[in-house]
Amino acid sequence: MKKVMTILILLITILQTSCIEKSGYYNDGQNKTIALICDITWVSKKTVNEEGITYQGIYKFEKNGTYVRTLIATEKNGKEQQSAINGQWTFFDASFGIINFGHNDYWDIDKLTEKKFAVYKRSGEFGDPGMTREYLEFTPQEQPKTEN
Repeated sequence: MKKVMTILILLITILQTSCIEKSGYYNDGQNKTIALICDITWVSKKTVNEEGITYQGIYKFEKNGTYVRTLIATEKNGKEQQSAINGQWTFFDASFGIINFGHNDYWDIDKLTEKKFAVYKRSGEFGDPGMTREYLEFTPQEQPKTEN
């Protein structure tokens, strides 16, 4: 009975510690990656569809694992509409090279600097016949100029 209790206590302790999210123990490279993603608001290139509507996405990532993606649609006449989606993100691998948005949606990071965030937007797992990949590039959002 004493052995069973000891094993049970050990098992409970292991399970509790394995559920704790890692925080505060990142190395310099991981901290730099997190800062580049979260300290900069990233803007996609503008694209135009067949009706002449221009689209642009703005991503703001937070260090708490949430993000807001704002999609701006501008019609030919200049009328602008915005829609925002809130979501969660996390790194999928220990090297911080893949961002996971859930539901088999990933960004495979190609380049991440203060001036450029380039990813392969992937839907699905490698090897799955229905997996799709699209190359996306983001630049920092320009800050409005203030007068002194």
